[in-house]
Amino acid sequence: MANLKWGLIGILVLVFWLGLQNPANASPLALETSRISGERQIDTAIEVSKTGWQHANTVLLANCDHFPDALVAAPLSHQLDAPILLTPAGGVDAKVMEEIKRLGAQQVILLGGEVALSPKVEADIQNAGLGKPERIAGYDQYETAQKVAERVGTKGQVILANGEQFPDALAISAYAGVTETPILLTNAKKMPASTQQELNSLQQKGDLDTIVVGGEAVVSSTILSGLNSVQRIAGNDRYETAAAVYEFAMDALPAQTTYLVTGENFPDALAAGGLAAKQQAQIVMAQTSTLPGSTYSVLSRPTESPMNVVIVGGLAVITDQVKAMIQGDVQPSYLLAGVTVVVDPGHGGPDTGAIGAKGTYEKNNTLAVGLDLAGLLRSAGARVVLTRSTDISPVTGTYSELSDLQARTKIANDLKADLYISLHNDSFSNPEASGTTTYYSSASPVTTQSKNLADSIQSELVKVISLPSRGTKDAAFYVIKNTKMPAVLVEIGFISNPTEETLLGSPDFQQKAALGIYRGVLKYKGY
Repeated sequence: MANLKWGLIGILVLVFWLGLQNPANASPLALETSRISGERQIDTAIEVSKTGWQHANTVLLANCDHFPDALVAAPLSHQLDAPILLTPAGGVDAKVMEEIKRLGAQQVILLGGEVALSPKVEADIQNAGLGKPERIAGYDQYETAQKVAERVGTKGQVILANGEQFPDALAISAYAGVTETPILLTNAKKMPASTQQELNSLQQKGDLDTIVVGGEAVVSSTILSGLNSVQRIAGNDRYETAAAVYEFAMDALPAQTTYLVTGENFPDALAAGGLAAKQQAQIVMAQTSTLPGSTYSVLSRPTESPMNVVIVGGLAVITDQVKAMIQGDVQPSYLLAGVTVVVDPGHGGPDTGAIGAKGTYEKNNTLAVGLDLAGLLRSAGARVVLTRSTDISPVTGTYSELSDLQARTKIANDLKADLYISLHNDSFSNPEASGTTTYYSSASPVTTQSKNLADSIQSELVKVISLPSRGTKDAAFYVIKNTKMPAVLVEIGFISNPTEETLLGSPDFQQKAALGIYRGVLKYKGY
């Protein structure tokens, strides 16, 4: 029976993570962002309180330097509609006292014993005319968590996380809050007596589902043998675990706001769980200067309405580089790491390509888009090879139209590239012909992948450049028929259409076209 139970746990983790990584459920990032921060972690918690509460009858107060007491506070915060504020052990910070008064609080609950929040904290509160504060405390963080759990009560579900590290309990704090599920803490390989006592008591009262957050290294399966129903939510690191929690908690936390906190340190994020729960919002994690791939993936999931990402903490905690990644202005270097892309600006040298009524050369337009596209792909970690980077043909010998096409496909095939993208401008005798088309070839040895790439690029490109979509089409163009990797030919717009000719020659439009194609590549790769 034990083997079956742990097999089911492994399946649950795998299902969460496979669902998260499904390429059909992802799209490139370009999200609105804002930031909540203060000079100190205490000030950030105050700003979180101001964001979520105009008034509160109760305030929860925890130590700003000791994370476990605040981490288990989210369910109580939600139950009492109380913000979580932080203060030093030796007394109530003056700005914290101002915030308590602004809220009009009638009750202050201290989380932790006298080592965490000294008697001076109690005295400061009473001297401010707020009455004697209630204190929820145990001998250590494990017993304090137990007492908070007793105060919250349970609805047949409890969360178990490591009490010596902050990330996993923080990752699930919003879910714990909105469902008012108590968080109990444990050591990695030994269950504290207070935690075991609470779990035993809850199981005796009826069926109990235990959600374990984190992998074997932080909560060993050996300490869970006495529990009847266990789900483990875990990834390979704290960021993957937070992303798996995001997937698990989607129904309980449906808001279009997501809070981004650091996974490297705890203070600025401690108060975020209460606010996220109040707003039914998710929490995900970043590193100081980059978005981990797991976080990028969950933020890339398509939603019915635009997502807003709120960064919690100052620039020393999460830099503007991360903000730019969320907005789509900067690309994480890991997105296309190990991927070789051949970008083929059509025509060049003696071949002008189509010429617009205003004298615009197709070869110049495609080169400009190709150079912009190469820059975007390289910024995401791809190896990019251009068939030409100036106004030349890639032919090394005698030029002919056929030798030019052969040279382009040879570059891609010799490199054993992963993707091939040929860039063109369309042309037709009727100047009213308009729109964007992306071609693939059913004669390609990888037709299905080529069509998927074409579909991805077409959908993202027309979103960005706002030209009519003529769809994806099958064609026997030489360069996409004779390349051995997924290959597409993109007709960005009609150079024979006077309006589109002007756009195609515009640097701003060329950059947009490159961005749309780039986003199509990301979509194809599962982002």
